[in-house]
Amino acid sequence: MTGSAWVMITERSLLVHCAANQALRCAPIADRPRGGLVVSPHRRDEAGLLATAAYLLRQRGFGAPLLLDAARYAGQARLPASAPFNPRWLRRQRELGLPVLTDSGYVDADDERGLAGLLHRAAAVPGAIAVLPLDPSWLHDRMRRAVLTGHVRAAAVPVALVLEAARDPFALPGVVAGLLELLRCEVPVLLLRSDVSALGALCHGVAAAAVGTVGALRHLAPRYEVARPVPRPAPSTVFRPTLSYRRLGAIARAKRGHREPALWGCACEACDGRDVDWMAGLPERDREVPAFEHAIRVLQQLRDELLDDAVAPAAARRSWAARCADAVHRSRDLGWAPAPMLTRWREEAPATAAARLSA
Repeated sequence: MTGSAWVMITERSLLVHCAANQALRCAPIADRPRGGLVVSPHRRDEAGLLATAAYLLRQRGFGAPLLLDAARYAGQARLPASAPFNPRWLRRQRELGLPVLTDSGYVDADDERGLAGLLHRAAAVPGAIAVLPLDPSWLHDRMRRAVLTGHVRAAAVPVALVLEAARDPFALPGVVAGLLELLRCEVPVLLLRSDVSALGALCHGVAAAAVGTVGALRHLAPRYEVARPVPRPAPSTVFRPTLSYRRLGAIARAKRGHREPALWGCACEACDGRDVDWMAGLPERDREVPAFEHAIRVLQQLRDELLDDAVAPAAARRSWAARCADAVHRSRDLGWAPAPMLTRWREEAPATAAARLSA
């Protein structure tokens, strides 16, 4: 990896993506080898985000990579890709000694001018990482994908992807294939606001990928024409055998019909040997924190298994594909529809993996 913006980021790192009001709780989980933290503002409070970052670095001694995401691309009042960067935002990250992420606006499906301008401005900022919040058609539509990769190659600047979707963008046909093509542009790529697909992305060459603490930080929600209240979803967590996020209640119900002890026990620090459904017995207001802590620790375990230093890149890709296949079968055994992204990774990644077997 090249470029001063990436000095603090270890190759193939799994990061935690949280809001500023969650950062102090998430920091101990993220402060590990090949870990790190991405923090977005809480309720658009950019000053509070910068203050939180300073506290983590100076008072808490946070030693893993720390990245700040301004998230100006999110919400009903999101800015377009043509919006200029805020010089103060760029300067404050540099003063804190952090990688410099641009405070980019959203790149709509037909906004090639905005895309090109965003990348051009980012290339003019020494050591910057261009945050690219994209309509998913930039990856799954072949013509738009060609335009995207052309501009990324021309700018030759590291990029941090944020993908829009009502749910999981990697469930959409063509998004996995589009990501793999973008990775061939020979610039460092980071993935923000992701979930289990972060592991697949890391196996296929993404430099670092961030998993959100809550659903709103595991993808970019579309902006609706008329603002509408969004009910707070029930907490979900990663169920390792199916490589997917599941509601805690659904896990508890599935356990009642499938009693195999090896399927439900979890030795992660959050579960401490208990069956993973223990969280469903908590009061609802107390479930969110352990649900996330379990999820990220399981994903960290999987990252270490898939991407150990002794594992060759081609072997990691094959192992990921095999785990996706096994997770599909296990999901069906439990009576669940498999997570669509599992099929996308199996169907759309093999050709690329085969082409790199000698890597």
